[in-house]
Amino acid sequence: MAVMSFNPTVEARSKVIDIHAHYLSDGYRKALLRHGSIGSESDGLPAPKWSLDAHLEMMSNLNIERAFLSLASPHSYFGDDQESVELTREINEYGADIVKKYPQRFGLFATLPLPTVEQSLIEIEYAFDRLNAVGIKLPTNADGVYLTDERFAPIFDALNRRRSIVVLHPVRPAVDAIVPRNTPTAVVDYLVETTRTVTDMIINGLTSRYPDIRWIIPHGGALLPSLVDRLVGMKPLLPDKSVDIRAEFSKLYYDLAGFAVPNQLLGLLRMTTVEHILYGSDYPYAFPTFIGGEMQKISSTEILSDNQRRKIFADNAKELIA
Repeated sequence: MAVMSFNPTVEARSKVIDIHAHYLSDGYRKALLRHGSIGSESDGLPAPKWSLDAHLEMMSNLNIERAFLSLASPHSYFGDDQESVELTREINEYGADIVKKYPQRFGLFATLPLPTVEQSLIEIEYAFDRLNAVGIKLPTNADGVYLTDERFAPIFDALNRRRSIVVLHPVRPAVDAIVPRNTPTAVVDYLVETTRTVTDMIINGLTSRYPDIRWIIPHGGALLPSLVDRLVGMKPLLPDKSVDIRAEFSKLYYDLAGFAVPNQLLGLLRMTTVEHILYGSDYPYAFPTFIGGEMQKISSTEILSDNQRRKIFADNAKELIA
């Protein structure tokens, strides 16, 4: 496998922690094929090839000490509750087996069979108590139901009690029109979907009602850094006028998976502190050559000091997950 090597500066040479990495279980691959046009592609793009050996090789070549695995998109729900429950359990056990085999190299963010609430509560207990997951991955919506829907309250009660880390990941928006037309969802609508979901969570009080959940928002915060000032200015029009919008955005964590430097990074540093910024590769949906190039940009940008680079590449993730 050809990979671009990554040589961080001497001052930031510590091993990298990858908070945004994916895997595809055997059962998940079969489900994608079984559901044809719904799932055989990842929202308009071919599902990537993935193997544990290739992942380990990429990590070795790019100086990644540990990667935290989660399901990407589509989510593990294709319209049938029982299928989703069984598929989600297979996905989680598959990931847990990887962690068991390589405990120093991987960690797991488990998936829930949303939108089924009772089975999701069972899966939370199983994921933490039996599989030793470090957190939970949630889709931005599940079968068109967004996270602020009141039926999901028991799930957030359970996650808040456990002070869980929750990784958000975009899926296909619950709307008919994908913009721009005739393009894969990942081009623009993943960012719009993430922005829509997180904004909904903040202005409707989800993040403030569950203050012990530690959220990780992907892809440099999507469009959120450009939206904060507008939300603050329009606060009189929002449903919950008591929410401290800047504080809520600031307390979230954000990963740099994707095209992070310079604009996403500059926006994040205005919206939160460097301690809330984490490194993410998006492998295998991002190719190793792209990942190496983006790592080099983070390593060489004048936006960051060497101390800030060390925090983003590893120290912040270690403190969050400790």
